[in-house]
Amino acid sequence: MDSVLYFISNRRTNLLVTYLNQEDELLYRIFRAPLKSDSTIGKATLFAPPGQPKYNAGSLTFSADGNKMIATHNKSNRNTTRKNRDRNNPLALYSAEKKGNGWYDYRRIHTDLPHGSSFAQPSLSPDGNYLFFVSDMESEDGSTDIFISEKRGDGWGIPIKLGSHINTSGKELFPFIHRSGKLYFTSNGHTGPGGYNIYYIDWQNKNARPVLMPSPINTISNDFSCYISDDEKWGYFASDRNGDDDIFRFSIPQMNCKAPKEVVDDNYCFTFFENGPFKSDTLPYIYRWDFGDGEQAAGLEADHCFPGPGNYHINLNVVDTLLNEELFSVASYNLKLEQTSQIWFEIPDTISTHQPINLNAEPRKMENLTPEPVFWWDFGDGETRFGRNIDYQYKAAGEYQLVCSTNLADGRTVCFFRNITVIDSQED
Repeated sequence: MDSVLYFISNRRTNLLVTYLNQEDELLYRIFRAPLKSDSTIGKATLFAPPGQPKYNAGSLTFSADGNKMIATHNKSNRNTTRKNRDRNNPLALYSAEKKGNGWYDYRRIHTDLPHGSSFAQPSLSPDGNYLFFVSDMESEDGSTDIFISEKRGDGWGIPIKLGSHINTSGKELFPFIHRSGKLYFTSNGHTGPGGYNIYYIDWQNKNARPVLMPSPINTISNDFSCYISDDEKWGYFASDRNGDDDIFRFSIPQMNCKAPKEVVDDNYCFTFFENGPFKSDTLPYIYRWDFGDGEQAAGLEADHCFPGPGNYHINLNVVDTLLNEELFSVASYNLKLEQTSQIWFEIPDTISTHQPINLNAEPRKMENLTPEPVFWWDFGDGETRFGRNIDYQYKAAGEYQLVCSTNLADGRTVCFFRNITVIDSQED
C-alpha cells in the first residue's frame, strides 16, 4: 500500500522483554518496509499504531483508498510470557482508520462467531463491500475455511462459508480478493505438489475449479499467502522452501499477441478408392482394405476415420470370397498422420451469458516449449486469465475472439484463437 510492504515477522523487537507463544517462539508483529523505485526494499520498522494489541499479529488488509485497515490479532492482551501463557486465545479482526499520517480508533470487529473460534486473515474487496476471512468456526479438528461477510452499515453481516469448489476437508487459508474478481487462496486440500499450495478461482462461479499457480511459485514445499499487483504482472508470496518462512517476489510472464492463428481441428477421415479390373458382380473376388489400425473394409471405395495421429500401413488386396483367401496385393503403402502444431482448445460456437465453459490448453506438436509453460487466456472482453485449465463465464452478449498464448523457450510468443458468439441468456 502506497509503495510500502507490510509483512508479519517474529523477529526480535525488544532486547529486554521476551514474549513467547505456546511453541516457545517469539510473538509475531507487523512490520513495514518502503519499496524503492529501483525495486530494492528499504529498512523494515515495527508498525505499531496507537491502540494496536501488543502481542501476536497476523495478516492485514487495506481499503482501496488506503484509509481503512483490518488486521489480525489475538482477542485478548493477556500475559503470554513463558511463566504465564494463555493457551486458549483465539484470533480476531481489528479495524483502524487513517487520519492524516497516523492510524487511530484501533478496535476489535465484533461478529456472531461461536465462543472460542478464530476470525483471521482478512481481505477487503476493492469496492469495500465484502470481507473475506478465515475461520475455524465450523470445524471440530482445527481445520479452517474461507468465509465472506457483506458490509451492513458500519458493521458486517452474518458470515457465509464459501462453497465446496473452494473449501475442502483440509485447511484453506490466506484469501486475497483481486480487483479482477479472482480469489487467491492457500490450501492443502486441493491437488498440488506440496503440503500447502496457492490457487486462484473465480469465486462467483460455482462451477469453476481452482487453478494451481505455476511453478516456481508452487513447489513441493509449503507455499502460501500472496499479494498480486493490479495488472497481475508481479506479486509476493511466502514459502518455507529454504527452511524458514520467507517472503518471495515473483513476476508472471506476459503475452503479446500480434497475429494469432486460428485453431485447426485435425481431420483423420479419408475416402480410399481404386480403379481396378474386378468390377463384375459374377466374379467371387472383392477388394479388401486393411487400414493398419485393426479395421478393414470391402469395396472399390471405402470411407475410414483413423483414431488419431500415427503411422499406418495401408494394404489393398484382392480376396477370393469363396475360399476367403488373398489372391494378390494391389497396393501397399505407409500413411503418416500428424497433428497440427498449435495450442489446441475446444469451445462451443455459441453460448449464453453466464454459461460456464471449461477451457483446456493442449500443446500439440509444439517444440521449444518451456519446461512448465504458462498459458494466458484473453477472452476478448477485457478479461484475462492464466493457467492450463480455466473455467469462465461471459457476462455480456457479443462476438468475441478467445485467444490462448504461451511463451517459447527462445522468448517468442505463440497465440491461437477461436471465435465465439455469446447470446443473452434471456433470449434462450
